[in-house]
Amino acid sequence: MTTAERGFHPFAVLHVLRKTILLYLIPLVQVLFERNWEALWTALVQDAVLFTVLALVSAAALHASRWQVDAQGTLTIRWRLGVRLDRSLRAGQLAALTIERPLLYRLADASKVVLYPAGQKRTLTLLLSAQNAQFLADRMMPRRDAVAHTPRGGEKLAFAVLGANGLSTLALLALALKQSRPYAPDAQTAAFAHLNRIAAWAARWLPMGTAWLLVLGGVLFCASLVRSAAHAAHYTVWRTESHLGSRGGFVHRYEMRLALEHLSYADLRRSPATWALGCCPVFVTAGSCQPEIPLLVWREDGPFLQELLPGFALPPKAPVDTAGRSIPAFFLPAGIPCGLCLLLTAVSRYTLPALTVPLLVVAAVFAALLAGAAVGYRREGIWLQNGRLTLRRQRGFHLHDICVLCPVPALTAMQSPWAAAVHRTNLTLTFPGGVKCRVRSVKCSELPFLLF
Repeated sequence: MTTAERGFHPFAVLHVLRKTILLYLIPLVQVLFERNWEALWTALVQDAVLFTVLALVSAAALHASRWQVDAQGTLTIRWRLGVRLDRSLRAGQLAALTIERPLLYRLADASKVVLYPAGQKRTLTLLLSAQNAQFLADRMMPRRDAVAHTPRGGEKLAFAVLGANGLSTLALLALALKQSRPYAPDAQTAAFAHLNRIAAWAARWLPMGTAWLLVLGGVLFCASLVRSAAHAAHYTVWRTESHLGSRGGFVHRYEMRLALEHLSYADLRRSPATWALGCCPVFVTAGSCQPEIPLLVWREDGPFLQELLPGFALPPKAPVDTAGRSIPAFFLPAGIPCGLCLLLTAVSRYTLPALTVPLLVVAAVFAALLAGAAVGYRREGIWLQNGRLTLRRQRGFHLHDICVLCPVPALTAMQSPWAAAVHRTNLTLTFPGGVKCRVRSVKCSELPFLLF
């Protein structure tokens, strides 16, 4: 049975108009240089006419666009505006599906649906009403006879802590550093200018700059922690015969469904926080879908991961043979900035002593990355475990234990003359959807088992 054709949400028009905002700024360039009120009025009129034309065209496109899905889960999108454009996607071709509902979308009863076709980098984005989005997801990846799990108590706390987005925190910190003044008259002024009384208290005990960095870093981390805790609210993960799914969020609600037959790999990320909490976040990739939110937080003595991913295997815990392994490949990315920061710290003691301690803080961060590189030097590798291809790689502060869930992906071996002399190579695994994983300095004698 095929359902009647349905329309898109009006936010689809806003999504298109947002991409044309640069066109509205072009008429204002002349005004910027001439500073003429008549030219300003002319530019505003031009912008109003341009906006009206684009809005009418977008509204006509919205009215002419329709979609429908049949009982077998085949999605058909039809676009009629001057030319005829049809696109279809079967449920069996779908690797993943995500539904996002930020606060603004929820106020307008809208949802952003992203479809990830198997084996393709391109995605298909639809802006639908909340009811239509749920209807589409249930038709293409139905949730029937699902085995569900909801984190409770300490598990939910661990999910919130380990799901904190450290990359966004570092980005916000970098933006704050860029837009702030590098020097201040004294520590008290710098503290009050940025973080008021809390930073002022820290400034009594720490040199200028260090107090601000410490307090700002703590505030940004707490903000990231609150964001992660909001994601963990109402969180549920489930498994059916055909797909995995998860749903959660308090302010920014989201839902993710991954087709079991198109899973690429499961990534268990270890860090100092995971050792302290005794559990690890597990991220699952399907096609080109690499979610930022973990599928679940797993304890090694917990059986639920095996229920979700039967046959999941971990790389061996024993260190690898490091004879002939490339030291620069592991230590130079963090070693060079760490050495540079230490050199600047030594110079600042005689030229600008107020910056010595802040530079030491930055050097300590790179030193921690250097320690992570040492872990990767001893642990990184690729193995065959219980019929599953597994690999381990180090990225920043995280040690990634990866279990490949699809057939053997495309393999690319790259050797430098020095690596060839010691019979080692860098191995790159390319999964369907263009997702890549790289393992450094692998022994060539260990590669034949990859041809199983």
